[in-house]
Amino acid sequence: MIRYVWMACLLAASGVVAQTTTTLVLDPQQKVDGIAQSEYAERWWQWAMQLPDGVRAYQDPTGAQCGMNQSGPVWFLAGTEGTMRVKRRCDVPGGRFIFFPVIAMNVHARPGRPIGCSAARSQARDNNDKLAEASVILDGQPVQRISSHRVSGTRCFDAYANAKYLERREDYVPAASDGYWIMLGPLSEGVHYLVVHARYDNAGKPSGDLEQSFEYELHVVPDESQLRSMPPLSRDGLIST
Repeated sequence: MIRYVWMACLLAASGVVAQTTTTLVLDPQQKVDGIAQSEYAERWWQWAMQLPDGVRAYQDPTGAQCGMNQSGPVWFLAGTEGTMRVKRRCDVPGGRFIFFPVIAMNVHARPGRPIGCSAARSQARDNNDKLAEASVILDGQPVQRISSHRVSGTRCFDAYANAKYLERREDYVPAASDGYWIMLGPLSEGVHYLVVHARYDNAGKPSGDLEQSFEYELHVVPDESQLRSMPPLSRDGLIST
């Protein structure tokens, strides 16, 4: 019997902004720098898997790693594995869009346990067809119509494209993503609060009863020189102490 890798992610954060949530939240069809949000979802997974298991951003309990490997006009916020409730602080350079999963699934092959693209996509969307509830609150204001922010991948991809620690990356291909994602426009300088809660209701399925609630305290700073320094990495990709 083939077993598949399931990963569910959820993010929550907090913030006090001058703009309204109506102007801050992009429609899921809107592109950023000419790139669709479905592709940013793929890039998010590649960013999340860039470091080895145990030191990935979604496993960080405090937010100390939130600036790890960030680049470009969009700043990624990490979710979790659904095994812990976290309250993180994250410094974000001004002028960046912010992209995060409310709740999402990633299904991919594993060594000795292959899966076809069609099956991966079907498995990835299964729980997301059974979303029970979801809420995103930015600076005390709820984001409306979270269900309209579903971003389903139209193709399969390599979630481990940047994972230099893997000897045979091809054993983890293909991967498929499906879920609910939010793209925020650049926030004003200062402290912001984002709170997210979501759960599936898909009894009997892997992660079908996942329920997650998390918070972030976002500190938007004028430029990257004011970001908190990241912990150093050793050559094998692990955080040095």
